Amino acid sequence: MDSPQHLQARLALCQPEHTVLDLFMQSLLESIATLTGAPLEGAAPRQGPAPRNAPPFRPARDYMEALHRGASALTATGLPYGDAVEKVSLHAANLIFSAPMGEMVLSVAGKDPNEGLSLTQGMAGATSNFGEREYERVSDRSARLTFRDEYFGPAWTRAMTLAGLRKANPGLDFQVELESGEPPYASFTLLVKW
Repeated sequence: MDSPQHLQARLALCQPEHTVLDLFMQSLLESIATLTGAPLEGAAPRQGPAPRNAPPFRPARDYMEALHRGASALTATGLPYGDAVEKVSLHAANLIFSAPMGEMVLSVAGKDPNEGLSLTQGMAGATSNFGEREYERVSDRSARLTFRDEYFGPAWTRAMTLAGLRKANPGLDFQVELESGEPPYASFTLLVKW
């Protein structure tokens, strides 16, 4: 679902003004350190709360570079690159959804997966300033999520979706599949079933 070449191609599409919530970067760096046993060189997680008046957003390019470096480090354990992106992203997403902001998002989303997924566009817009997202209810037990200009890619998005759904609905079994998209997968569709 992802490769170093696809991620690098999406990185080239990402503009310097594109940003992501700092919580995402901090969770990613913590996950990489936990899963690889060492922090990324030159990318230390911030200790403690953000300094007063510090911007809560970081460049999306920095996030993507860290994601690539973390996934590349995990490939040394034998994981294919796409699986490594998903593994580090799932770990980071679990940290995000355990943080106060993530718990608030889940409480707003409620227990109905379709209702929660319908909030994807608004929630993503509050955490990043790029991309377009659309939700389509397919049935009572499935939904389609369409992403355009989503530079983090389908493996990352799949992991984020799974983490949120599982945390909000621990009794349900979810499948999130790439339904359509072409390399480098900046635009794609995920089908969610439960």
